[in-house]
Amino acid sequence: MKYFLWLFLYLNISIAFSQSLPKTNGVILQCSEKTGQSLINSLAEKRFENSKLENLGKNTQLFLITTGENDKVLYDFCKNKKGVEAIEYNYELEQRVKPNDSRINEQYHLNLIKAYESWDITTGGKDFAGKDVVIGIIDDGYEILHEDLSENIYINPDEIANDGADNDNNGFKDDINGWNIRTSTGTHDVKSHGTNILGVLGAKGNNQKGITGINWSVKLLPVTVGSFVSDVIKGYDYLIKEKTLYNTSGGTKGANIIVSSYSGGLGKAFAVDHPLWCAVYDKLGLQGTISVVATTNENDNVEVVGDMPSTCGSPYIVVVNSTNKLDEKDAATGFGNVSVDISAPGELILTTDIVSKGKYKSESGTSLSTPMVASTVALLYSLKCEAFNSFVKSDGKNSALAVKDAIMSSTDQKTSLAGKTVSGGRLNVLKSMNKLLADYCTKELAPKGELKINQVKYVSGQITVDYVSPDTKPLTLMVFNSSGKEVYKTTLVPPLFGKKEFTFTLDNQFPGLYYFCSLIEGQNVASRGFASQDVSK
Repeated sequence: MKYFLWLFLYLNISIAFSQSLPKTNGVILQCSEKTGQSLINSLAEKRFENSKLENLGKNTQLFLITTGENDKVLYDFCKNKKGVEAIEYNYELEQRVKPNDSRINEQYHLNLIKAYESWDITTGGKDFAGKDVVIGIIDDGYEILHEDLSENIYINPDEIANDGADNDNNGFKDDINGWNIRTSTGTHDVKSHGTNILGVLGAKGNNQKGITGINWSVKLLPVTVGSFVSDVIKGYDYLIKEKTLYNTSGGTKGANIIVSSYSGGLGKAFAVDHPLWCAVYDKLGLQGTISVVATTNENDNVEVVGDMPSTCGSPYIVVVNSTNKLDEKDAATGFGNVSVDISAPGELILTTDIVSKGKYKSESGTSLSTPMVASTVALLYSLKCEAFNSFVKSDGKNSALAVKDAIMSSTDQKTSLAGKTVSGGRLNVLKSMNKLLADYCTKELAPKGELKINQVKYVSGQITVDYVSPDTKPLTLMVFNSSGKEVYKTTLVPPLFGKKEFTFTLDNQFPGLYYFCSLIEGQNVASRGFASQDVSK
C-alpha cells in the first residue's frame, strides 16, 4: 500500500513539475563543428527523425541541435558525448513586458482581451511623431490626485494655474486639467464613477502601485458634467474646441484628443428625439476623434425600446455592451445588431476609486466595458508606424474610421453575442493592433518631394501621369495643346500609399501631336511635354 501511495505521489509531482517547465526546441551545445556533425550522424543511426545542426554564430562554437523527438531524450543522449563541453535546453523565452503593479493579477480582463501580448508592441503614451495621445472623458467627477492616476492626467501647457486668466484663449480660464461644466472652473468634483473610468483607461502602468490601465502612459483629459443632456453636450463641446484648436494650430495649442469616453446615457430613448445630442459625435468625428459610449445596463433590445446615445448612428461612434467572467454576454446589458457595436469585459473589473473609499474597487457594468474599448483606440494610435501616422495627419476623420474598423473586425467571436451586436464579438486588443499594422504599416508610403512630373505616357487614348508631390493636398491637372489651348482639366488627390500615378481617358483622340501636362498646387506648377503618338503600336 505504501508503494502505491509513493508511486501516486511521484507521478503527480512529476506531472505537475513537467507542466510548469517552459517549452523547449532542441538543445544548445558548446563543441566543435566536427563534434556537432558527429552527433547528427549518431542521431541518424539511432533513427532520430529530422535531426538538424545549426551554427549559432560565425565566431562561436555554439550549435543548436533539433530533432523530431523528445528534447529530454536528446539532452540525455548528447550530454556525456566526447567533445561536448557544455549543454543546455533551448527554452522558449517568456515576454517580460508585464507591469509590476501590485494588484495586476486581479485584473482578469487583461488576459481575455490580450493586453499583455499587445504591450510587447506598445504600452501607449505618444504617437509616432512623439505627440501626446489624449483621451477625453465625460463623467461626474474625478480623483485626479490619485496615486495611480496623477501622472497620466493631462496638463494644459498653455495655461497658467490660478491666475484667473484665459492664457491660451480657448474660452476657459485656468483649465489646467480639463474643465468642470457644472461649476465653470478647472476644479473637478471628486466622485467614484469618473475615477473608476480613469483607472480602466489609464491607471499608470509599471509603477508598483495598484493596477494598470490598457495604456500604461496616456494623457487623460477629464470633463466634469452634471446630470442633464445639456451638461453632456457642453462637455463634448469643450472637447470639440480643444481638438479643433489642436488641428487649426498645427498641434501647437489644444489637445490631441483621438478618442472620447462616456459611460452615461438615457434609457428607452431614440436618436430621432435627440438630434442635437447625436450631432456632437459627427462634429468630433470630423475633427478626427472617435467617441466610445456605453449602452444600457438593462437586458434591452435597444432597436426595439431605444437607448441614448446607443441609437445615434454616427459612423464615428462605438457603442459598447458587457461580457461577464465566463466571457459570455452579461445578463444585464443592452444589445442590438444595428446600434450596439462591440462587447468588452464588464463584470467585477478592479479599478481606481476615490481615496476615501479605499483607492481601489471592483465594479460592474457597461461603464467599465466602455473605457476598455476607448483605451484600446488610444493604444492603436500609439503604434510606432510612420505610414499610419501620416494617414492620421493627412486625413483625421478617415483614419479614425480605420481605427474603428480595426477594432470592430478583429473581435473574438462568441456564440452568446451572435446577433446581439454588429461585430458579434468581444474586444481583442492584439488582433485589432495586428489588423491596423497589416492594413497600414506594411504598405509603402507614396513618394514625397517637390512638385514634379516624372513621365507622361499616352496609350490608346489613355494618359498616365507619373508624379511626385510634397503631400496629399488636391492638385489641379491640366492638358494644353502646342498652341496653349486647354484641352483637359480635372482635380486629383495624391494617394498616401503606393505610386503617385494618375490615369485618365479622353473621349476623343488628340488631333495634334505634341501636348503639355501641368500639375498645379497653389503657386506651384510642374509641367512636362508628351507626344500623342500611340506607344502601344
